[in-house]
Amino acid sequence: MELVVSRDAAALARRAADYFLDRVRAKPDLSMAVPAGRTPRLMYGLLAEEHRQGRVDFSEMRVFSVDELCPPAPPDGYFWRQVGKEFLAWAGVPPERRHPFRVDRPDLNQMCREYEATIARAGGLDLVMLGLGPNGHIASNEPGSPFDSRCRPVRLLASTVDYILTDAVIQGSVSDRAVTLGIATILDVREVVVLVSGAGKREPLAKVLDGPLTPDVPASALQRHPRCIVLADEAALAAPTRR
Repeated sequence: MELVVSRDAAALARRAADYFLDRVRAKPDLSMAVPAGRTPRLMYGLLAEEHRQGRVDFSEMRVFSVDELCPPAPPDGYFWRQVGKEFLAWAGVPPERRHPFRVDRPDLNQMCREYEATIARAGGLDLVMLGLGPNGHIASNEPGSPFDSRCRPVRLLASTVDYILTDAVIQGSVSDRAVTLGIATILDVREVVVLVSGAGKREPLAKVLDGPLTPDVPASALQRHPRCIVLADEAALAAPTRR
């Protein structure tokens, strides 16, 4: 696991955007699970400017979800709405290359099995960008999630629901049920990038970097990944001088 530290949230967004751009330019048909949430928001703004200037083409990408809230959150996807507004609305990715979780389906377990099959048909995921939850979760894999878990429906902790509701941008109703890429699914991705910003993430980030490998801190599983990079700002570090 590699740690790269940026001065602040704006510098972190720039570094994340450059990483995203490098991968798309190297492989225009990149298969990527893209993040929602507050930390990626500045990154998407920078990507939009690159696209407006004609310096990148996203149209050949395959775009996958990281996780999604179930109804009564919007049936077309609470997190997917954000990705749609902040990235897909201008990126030119055609509908057939967009792969949201279909949380409106009556059988979510079957939907998740089909989602794993869709990933396999795409040749696997090249890249996933993730946030880090205050309790150490990645995607919607809460503490206690098995490291061999695949895409599946999950129940969110009340603290996670409360954390979602602290975002300045609310996409609709928030549910305590979700579907998510499993930890094993994430470990199969060829590259993993974790975006970590703010003093509120100091404790979970310290556990991910220096703590034991344990399901109690789901993101600690990323210690096993051969190509995982953590992009953090200085506020997120328990020891700001660490590099």
